[in-house]
Amino acid sequence: MSTKKIKVDQLAETVMDIMKEFEEATDEAVDKGVSETARFAVEELHNAHPTGSGRYGDWSKYNKGWKYTQSKKDKKYHKKATVHNATDYQLTHLLEKGHAKVNGGRTRAFPHIAPVAEKCETKLVEFIKNNI
Repeated sequence: MSTKKIKVDQLAETVMDIMKEFEEATDEAVDKGVSETARFAVEELHNAHPTGSGRYGDWSKYNKGWKYTQSKKDKKYHKKATVHNATDYQLTHLLEKGHAKVNGGRTRAFPHIAPVAEKCETKLVEFIKNNI
């Protein structure tokens, strides 16, 4: 931070300039943070289940389907990124929560989205703090 002498009547203008610089730095950090966190989430979800045929079948097609899309800034200038499964979107809730069987009972749940979401939340906050 530089030390600069200003007159009293220039104080409001100088404070506004400093706040504008801070706003720009914050916006840039948030934009980068959202993009980096979305990429991280997709990488984590690609590795969420083991690939290959096993007791629960082959997860490779499901794992490869994870993608993210970034939307433009909305009316409030919030940048958003949506992580979704492009190939098997129907399975995400069923695998995460389990579901009822035809003859009664429930299937095993494979929680894989919620842990990644928690990691991403903390990662985004840390990224923004470090880049401001």
